[in-house]
Amino acid sequence: MKYLKQILPWFLTLLLLAGMLYLLSILTGPKNNTQEAGHDAWAAYGFEAEAPDSIDMFMLGDSESRTSISPMELFHNEGITSYCCGINSNILCEVDDMLHLVLKEQHPKLIILECNVIFSPFDWKDALETTTARIFPVIRWHNRWKTLTPEDFTSIPDYTSVEVRKGYYHSTYADPAPPFLLDRYMEASEDREPLDGINRWYLKKIAATCRKQGISLVLMSMPSVKNWTSLKHNTCADLAAELDIPFVDLNEMREEIPIDWNLDTRDRGDHLNNDGMKKVCTWLGPWLKEQYALEDHRGDPAYDATWTDMYEEYVEWIS
Repeated sequence: MKYLKQILPWFLTLLLLAGMLYLLSILTGPKNNTQEAGHDAWAAYGFEAEAPDSIDMFMLGDSESRTSISPMELFHNEGITSYCCGINSNILCEVDDMLHLVLKEQHPKLIILECNVIFSPFDWKDALETTTARIFPVIRWHNRWKTLTPEDFTSIPDYTSVEVRKGYYHSTYADPAPPFLLDRYMEASEDREPLDGINRWYLKKIAATCRKQGISLVLMSMPSVKNWTSLKHNTCADLAAELDIPFVDLNEMREEIPIDWNLDTRDRGDHLNNDGMKKVCTWLGPWLKEQYALEDHRGDPAYDATWTDMYEEYVEWIS
């Protein structure tokens, strides 16, 4: 009884604090998944406005994923429903958090994890903050105090804005890769890119989640003269073998995906532009249907409003 009297005040204080954080999370959280509503990554989180169990494939990673694959392109060409959740300068603990959010309403058949994010450095402090923000989103949205409106006090989050590009980040601009990058691009090596223990731990965690949910996971590196090397390729090949999952390196597929680094990159070989993306999707769509038997949803009335009827708007967006 003595110990109970000592512990009870602390327990009640923590309970009160948790309740306050929960209420503050509702207050500060954006009330819709739009930039106007204060969402800082509205494109990546647009899947929350899609119908439950309507997305067969998700792409997770950093900016390399959201500039290399266009879900609307895949749907128009092959009828595949997908969504790109890539976020600039992403890290694996945030990818893991995004995966948990995806699985709340969607049960995809396939997850593509873009490989560049595997090597992005972070530490346990970042991981703890990400996990805590999942429980109490006010940690993420605390800066919205400055822009709160009367609606924030009278409504709860309701994500209804369907993102026409499905997370793809378009560009028509061509900025050639410099010769010094092209000279060393995918230069042969037997060495491995070092990988921090926390990165390896989170990759295994993501793989375990997919396995538990019956979701196929594939590691895939997007074409990038600036970011990709044979050392990263070798490390990813080792990881894929260790986890018993496929690894596909698009940087090695020069004939299947003939990227012209003078015309198909928006920023000197870092990311692809629309022309480069179309080359990736032209190869990727048939490969996905062959390898994973993803369903063709073209002609299905359930997908007219948010896919078929939006294609012309999508074309205007990226033109």
